[in-house]
Parts: sequence; structure tokens; C-alpha cells
Amino acid sequence: MSDKATFIAGAVVIGAACLAGVTLLPRINPLRASPEAQEMKPAPAFSLPVISKGEKGSRLALEDLKGSVVLVDFWATWCGACSMQTPIVDRIAKRYQERGLHVVSVNVFDDDHSAAAQEAQRWSFPVVVDETGLTQKAYGVDRLPTLILIDKEGRIVKTTHGLIDENSLDRMVREAM
Repeated sequence: MSDKATFIAGAVVIGAACLAGVTLLPRINPLRASPEAQEMKPAPAFSLPVISKGEKGSRLALEDLKGSVVLVDFWATWCGACSMQTPIVDRIAKRYQERGLHVVSVNVFDDDHSAAAQEAQRWSFPVVVDETGLTQKAYGVDRLPTLILIDKEGRIVKTTHGLIDENSLDRMVREAM
């Protein structure tokens, strides 16, 4: 085998190993709790600045919503699946608002929060920003969109990653109410 062929074969093997590592390691990371492991545990506290549906400079704290079912929606403006899911979340928010559901949308990974605030004007629920990433980390959010459903006692009852259909989300919320 020539030096050139050996080099190419080595590069292909290294490239395949890197691709496998990037693809598989996030899924088998033992340090990240699975959604099932987080369920029925107390929801981590947060107090984040409101960028839409609140007074300028105000903060929204999970503690302020104690005694209510809370749906926390982690999203970013560049996330296509988030853009598809938000209208579903908004319809659910409106449907269950009278029954005490609170939806809090947490913008993450966006450098320009003014774009997020402008996009959020269409929605019926408050939008906060996790500038430090600590809230996202506390909830184990590593994919978008991610929904966290918290019961009236402040426990995580369901975590979903990726796009969820309206019927499934409706059922989740109804069961938590």
C-alpha cells in the first residue's frame, strides 16, 4: 500500500471515529440524567429576566408559580422545530389558562435576545432569557425544543425533547392538571 493510500485510509478511519463520537457520546453521557431519572424530582428553582409579556426589567421566578401546573419551554430563535412547536404550546397555554396552567418560555443559546423578544410578541405567555445557561443546565437541557412539565407540588412530571404533537401535549397537560 502506498503512503498516499495509507494516509487516506487513516484519515477515513479518524473521520469515522470522530463522527461516531459526535453522534453517540451525547446519547450515552453517564453524567447527564435521563428524562426519566429527572421525573418526580423537585424542579430546580430559577429567577430569570422577562423579555416579553412582563414589565421591563422584571424577573419571573418559578417560586412565584407554586401551586400551579407549569410548562417550561426551552427554545431558540434559530431552532426550526421550536418555531413549529411554539404555536402548539401557545394553543395549549390558551386552552388551559383558566384551569391554572402557566407556560414559561425560556430562550437559550441566542446572542441577540431582542430578536427573541420580538418573535415572542405573538405568544400569550411570558418569555424569559437564560443568559448564563445555568437554568438550562439545571434542567439537563441539551436539545431543543425541550418541554418540562411541573406539577402543582413543584415536581417534574414529564420531560420531552424534540417536536411534540398537539394531542400528546394536551394529554400530558391534562394528566398533570
